[in-house]
Amino acid sequence: MSLQQFFDDHRPATTDDPVRVFPAVARTPRLPEPRWWNNPLGVMPVTVTVAVTLTLLPGLPAFTGLVAMVISLALTVAGAISYFSWPDSRDAAVAEGAWVARQSGYRISVHGDDLRWIDQHGTVKSATVVRGEAGWDLVLTGKDAAGSFSF
Repeated sequence: MSLQQFFDDHRPATTDDPVRVFPAVARTPRLPEPRWWNNPLGVMPVTVTVAVTLTLLPGLPAFTGLVAMVISLALTVAGAISYFSWPDSRDAAVAEGAWVARQSGYRISVHGDDLRWIDQHGTVKSATVVRGEAGWDLVLTGKDAAGSFSF
C-alpha cells in the first residue's frame, strides 16, 4: 500500500478540493457493485420466469428449465451477497482509512457514517471514502465540516 499523495486525473473528482488522497486503504468486494441490473429482488423474478418458460417450450427437454432454475438461484444468491457485502466493505474502509490517516499524523475521527479531520489551523474539515481503481480511497478534503464535533 502506497501512502504517497495521489490523485488520478483520469477519474472524475467526486469530492471538492482534495487535500490528500490515500489510495487503496481497503479492498472492494470481488462481486459487482450493487446496481439495478443485479438487485436480487429483480434478478429472481426474471430468472424464474425464464426458467419456467424454458420448461414449457415443447422443443426443449424439461431438464433445461431445472438447470435454468439452479442458475437463477445462484445468480440471486450472488446478487444478495453483493448487496450486503458492499456496504460492509465501505464501513470497513472508513475504519481502515481513519487508521491509515492517524498513522500518517492526521487527526481524524469517525462520526457515524462521516469522517472529519483537523487541519494545521485547527479547522474541522470533511473526509470521505470513495471507490478508486484498486479499492477504496480515503480523500481528505478542504471543505469545512458542518456541525460540532469532538475529537
